[in-house]
Amino acid sequence: MKSEKDMSSEFHSVVLNQLDTGVFITEADTDRIVYMNETMKQRFQLVDPEGKPCYKVLQKDMNERCAFCNRRELLTNRQMKDCVWNEVNTINHRLYKNYDQLFEWQGKQYFIENSIDITDLMSISETNSAAFNLNANDGSFMQLIRLGKNENKSVTVVMCDINDMKLINEQYGWSAGDRLLSAFADYFRRQLHEQELFFSLKSDQFMAVFYGENYQSAEKRVQQIQKTMAFDKDNGQLPYEFTFSFGLYEVYPSDHYSAEDIIARADERLYQQQRAYHIMKSKNQYLKHAGATTAVDFEYDKEHLYEALAASSDDYLFVGNMKTGVFRYPETMVQEFGLPGQIVENAAAFWSELIYPEDIEDFLASNQEIADGRAESHNIEYRAKNVRGEWIWLRCRGNMIRDEQGSPNLFAGIISNLGKQRQIDPMTGLDNKFAFEDLVKKSLMNKDQVKQLGIMVLNIDSFKNINDLYNRSFGDEILRLTASKLNSLLPEQAKLYRLDGDEFGVVLFNPRLNEVLSFYQQIQTVFNRQQEYDGRKYYCTLSAGYALYPQDAENYQNLLKYANYSLEHSKHIGKNRLTLFSSDILKQKERKLELMEMLRESVDRGFVGFSVAYQPQVNSKDQKLHGAEALARWSCPKYGNISPVEFIPLLEQSGLIVQFGNWIAYQAAQQCKKWCAYQPDFKVSINLSYRQLIEGDILPFMKETLKKLKLSPDNVIMELTETYLAQEDGSIQEAISELKRIGIQLAMDDFGTGYSSLFSLKNMPVNVVKIDRGFVKEITTDMFNATFIRTITQLCHEVGKTVCLEGVESAEEYNVVKYSGIELIQGYYFGKPMSAADFEEKYFK
Repeated sequence: MKSEKDMSSEFHSVVLNQLDTGVFITEADTDRIVYMNETMKQRFQLVDPEGKPCYKVLQKDMNERCAFCNRRELLTNRQMKDCVWNEVNTINHRLYKNYDQLFEWQGKQYFIENSIDITDLMSISETNSAAFNLNANDGSFMQLIRLGKNENKSVTVVMCDINDMKLINEQYGWSAGDRLLSAFADYFRRQLHEQELFFSLKSDQFMAVFYGENYQSAEKRVQQIQKTMAFDKDNGQLPYEFTFSFGLYEVYPSDHYSAEDIIARADERLYQQQRAYHIMKSKNQYLKHAGATTAVDFEYDKEHLYEALAASSDDYLFVGNMKTGVFRYPETMVQEFGLPGQIVENAAAFWSELIYPEDIEDFLASNQEIADGRAESHNIEYRAKNVRGEWIWLRCRGNMIRDEQGSPNLFAGIISNLGKQRQIDPMTGLDNKFAFEDLVKKSLMNKDQVKQLGIMVLNIDSFKNINDLYNRSFGDEILRLTASKLNSLLPEQAKLYRLDGDEFGVVLFNPRLNEVLSFYQQIQTVFNRQQEYDGRKYYCTLSAGYALYPQDAENYQNLLKYANYSLEHSKHIGKNRLTLFSSDILKQKERKLELMEMLRESVDRGFVGFSVAYQPQVNSKDQKLHGAEALARWSCPKYGNISPVEFIPLLEQSGLIVQFGNWIAYQAAQQCKKWCAYQPDFKVSINLSYRQLIEGDILPFMKETLKKLKLSPDNVIMELTETYLAQEDGSIQEAISELKRIGIQLAMDDFGTGYSSLFSLKNMPVNVVKIDRGFVKEITTDMFNATFIRTITQLCHEVGKTVCLEGVESAEEYNVVKYSGIELIQGYYFGKPMSAADFEEKYFK
């Protein structure tokens, strides 16, 4: 007799094999297939695909991960729950919409993909519109893109979608809808210039290609078309009004995107405008029909009801029919919020009437994502007014089920009543960030009594060290103790709040500057010494940022933002200090945010503006060339050359460092391969980011790079800072071991700057130790630095490690260190970082 587990497994297998869509699961790190349903196997005539990389069996002539694959974003952007993307398959040339999710099982990450064939849905015959079908004419599209490259002109892609097409078909008939499509396409095509193109994509969506037009001029053209399009109900050509949404994407001559990639980017811009249109439409419906009615009947997809509800819990259970807009709520919710009944039509409009005004936009936006099918689930908190006139915090968590055609069908989940406890932090007993926000906003409205109001944001420095040293329970106790101590130090006209994590907020009413400074000095006095709790010692200081109303800002959002900017500045310049907000801090922050956006654009456009410089490394005895360190350089149009000290941390913060690090590694390896023709034992040193080790695919990437370039791993050295090498992180140590296993050498960079140098020296499996340039400064007069270099060099030699000294800038410094036993030297005395062309000219020509 089969067990329930066996029956469940068999049930899922039967269901998956009967689906019309393809389903397969792959390992996230290797792309190896571990499961594929029968539909997918039959689609590509596969017998035993399990164990093989997906790109080998599902694509034509692919030997590495597909360049157009979008699901890797799920690994780099942890906030993404899933990704949806279109793909033209390279084997059968059919168009698929892929739905990907990342999940973890038994400590390993996997991708699951649901692939739907939408080729037929995306095709419209030319009898229905005056537009060509893109599936048959994408060659002309890419030909125009290539022409733009050759003539150094931008090409702007315009995605258009007729709004409310479904409603027009239902009210006026399909023939009326066809006439509208034809009239729209005909009119739009007549506005095109020579060489420009117009395609149909699906029933109510079209794409125009403007040649030699940048984003701004293309936007003006489309807006003019919107204004002058002469077929609305007023002139009698059509019995109804209609509008269309559009999205633009400018393709620069330097871009290297596929047709699918360009269309996807324009489609994303279109979606943003469609979303704004539907949100505005919902708001207008609410204003027009401010209320809700009780439906006579309620229909829903009972087959999937349990699937949605089982993913939730108790409290207010709800279920909704996405096709009719009818929702059902429990009687307890009817009584609490005065619903017209358990079954409610136009539920979004009814809830909009109850929701706190500042929460309406987020509420409508989240629900619109579900209605559009862009999200499978949502989790949102908002305030609603109950029958007693009280504002109650609610948390809505729901899951959406699609029908056989992939359209939103059923939406079900729970609404949790958070009540008044929403204002209290349970750990510290302090009022929380929502109460903090309420107080500040109310105080700013009371201008007669509140002439000035200060916000101080406090953050515990290096709180993670306390959790790591002991445990999270101990860390929670420290948070409680910290809250208690801060409370005891408050000035009379001030109140303390727990914000997020290890962060606290203080509101000071009509404060004097000396009072603010005195308050923080007291905090430093209390926390600047080692403390003890439950027999265990710990040390923690607090950094702070401060902003003042009305001098710095006149509303809550900007006050909090500027206080946080100031806190960030305190952290950046050394922690354990208070920073008062100033215009200089705002300028620095704005520059940082601007640079981050420009970095994203540079990476997105194929690393435009980035380059690699090479600094020579020489043998200390004879000064002969040994190799070079690859160093990243970046120049942007607005600010020119930006120091790596500034842009590398921004790449880390933005999550771009993995992608960027792989690009640098490939460029350096490619250059090394070329120079090995002149010097076979030439070595290139490549800096490796901590995030590349824990989040990236550095091992398979380097394997594939070495294989593709036919470069020996002996010619490559990967550099990691001492701080990260010393961490007892299993994933880091595993990645390091795997890199060594394939023959790549490892170097410990900036040795001597960390807190665990000798431990690192003894235990880390590195081949090269690079002594930090700080020990070269004043080496001609400072006996300690010279002795340190000799001692460390001797220790390294005893454990079989090579030593490289960084920062040698003069003949005097070289004469001091050349007899210390070090093997390699790197510094301005032997060569500054230079371009590959200059390096080659100097050393190999």
